[in-house]
Amino acid sequence: MNKRKLLFPALFFLCVYLFPQTSPPAVESQGGTEAAETLHPAETADVTDFELLQNRFGGITIIAYKGADKNVIIPETIGGLPVTIIGIKAFFRKDLLSVTIPGTVVTVEPLAFAENHLQSIDISGCVSIGYEAFADNQLNTLVLSEHLSSIGPRAFINNKLSSITIPGRITNIGKDAFAGNPLALIKVGANRNLFVSQGFELSFVNYYIGTGRGAGVYAKNGRIWSLKEE
Repeated sequence: MNKRKLLFPALFFLCVYLFPQTSPPAVESQGGTEAAETLHPAETADVTDFELLQNRFGGITIIAYKGADKNVIIPETIGGLPVTIIGIKAFFRKDLLSVTIPGTVVTVEPLAFAENHLQSIDISGCVSIGYEAFADNQLNTLVLSEHLSSIGPRAFINNKLSSITIPGRITNIGKDAFAGNPLALIKVGANRNLFVSQGFELSFVNYYIGTGRGAGVYAKNGRIWSLKEE
């Protein structure tokens, strides 16, 4: 018999005997066994409720919400890409009660969350907020990003905001951005070029300009505004 034909089977069985654990452990698909690779929680989120589009900045734009949940958590990443834009009318009239917007989102486009039932919102990563983006909700608490540069016309019209903090970097506030809110306290950052002539009620605008556009806390008592220096 050819000795070469005997040599290869012998070597194979020898390797199996000496190295029985060289293959990777099995991974069960339905739990019970620890996965060989740990995924980031954002990657395991159910994203089937969102209609998506990869944008020209290399991130993800959510262009529509198709789910039934009224309390929405938007993931930071989808398919390894950051969620950076909430598209036009993406969550328009979805009867939302709450939404969590991740810090990766830099732009909220027009009417994105308009006409829902949102009571509070944290937009801590946003740079730009579009026309009527949060119009006609029930917002009584609003956290704006320190990086925010622009608030579009009517962005927060017809909510329940009694106080608001305007970040120091903002350069543009569109017409009627905060109209229809019972604002009695406005905290303004150190930005003397802040454009507010159409974003707030005329009594505040006149007082703000008349006092030199200074940073501080502006409080309203009845119809009279006063400045409390920081």
